Amino acid sequence: MADAGDVLADAHTIGDLTVSEVRALEDVQARMDATLRRIGELEVERHRLVASVGAIEVESTRVLESIAARLGIPAGTGWAVGRDGSVRTVDP
Repeated sequence: MADAGDVLADAHTIGDLTVSEVRALEDVQARMDATLRRIGELEVERHRLVASVGAIEVESTRVLESIAARLGIPAGTGWAVGRDGSVRTVDP
């Protein structure tokens, strides 16, 4: 496969871009670069948010384990918290 330099070396010039065409191409390329950069930033942010969700899940588990211990709920027992804050056992 030939690289761009080889292709251009074998090509014949048929015209030149106007100043406005050069600027338009540069503008499009700059916007593409900025968009791709933003996608990368968003991907990093997504990874951070996923890690945050994991940390929140760990914290949630600790809170629930603490509640179960305080109320003497044996491991393996199903239980749920009602909207009013009441804790009830549930059948599996």
